[in-house]
Amino acid sequence: MMQIIDPHLHFFDLSLGQYHWLTHGSGPNWPNLDKIKQHHHYADLANLEFNVQRFVHIEAGFNNAKPRTELDWLANSTPRQIHFKAISYIQIDSEPAIFKQQLTELLSAPNFIGIRDITEGQDYLRLLSDNTKTNLNTLAEHGLVFEAQLELCHLDAVKALLESATLHPDFKIVINHAGFIDNQHDYTNTLLLLRDTNNIFIKFSGQEHCADALEPSAKLQLLLEYFGEDRVMFASNYPVCLIRESYLKVWQGYKQLVNDTALWQKLSFNNALKFYFNE
Repeated sequence: MMQIIDPHLHFFDLSLGQYHWLTHGSGPNWPNLDKIKQHHHYADLANLEFNVQRFVHIEAGFNNAKPRTELDWLANSTPRQIHFKAISYIQIDSEPAIFKQQLTELLSAPNFIGIRDITEGQDYLRLLSDNTKTNLNTLAEHGLVFEAQLELCHLDAVKALLESATLHPDFKIVINHAGFIDNQHDYTNTLLLLRDTNNIFIKFSGQEHCADALEPSAKLQLLLEYFGEDRVMFASNYPVCLIRESYLKVWQGYKQLVNDTALWQKLSFNNALKFYFNE
């Protein structure tokens, strides 16, 4: 059985958490929503080909007013022998004093390692605010991770992230879902900017979110060309990946993209181990 680290997944307990984005009204207009709108825990990842030795849980809206509660729930609901890290939520462009207060509440939480605030669509503009610049500096000073979830076609927002990454060379930033790269935009300028920024990584995930997605092998080659084989990570986006396919099929698809054993080890394990677990 192949050992993997999954650096982007979500677990739900609909009886304990809020998940307003999923449960309010009819929920997202996604195929297979009934498969996603359920309880999801570590045991649901079990399959006969890939053993999830470690994982990184990305905040899922358990309680955005009190994000610490999701971290405590994760610690109590995950088998103790499983190593994992947790990304929580704070609004990245909030007033710096409020941001610091909320961050302080998270610093002592089990497995806490960083923040995600989704800035897709026009929300990318929030990455341009002075508050965001200050708050990114705060994350960097604490040695935490920022999970950037935006379309890479927004060059100004990418430049803002690059500014923080350059100012703090040890500040770890990761771009989720391959920056939603599709076949409708030219990403050359953005990718050239990111090419030599060694503290910005990218996840190959979220293919289910792109209606005009690049063919997977072409997208992987593009990421490897600009980020190199040491800054790209395969990730599932479970259970949202169920929009298209099962957890097992996601990882089978990744394996089919890579024939080189050493490259597979980096993309499926070593790069995530280095980025999130400092090993």
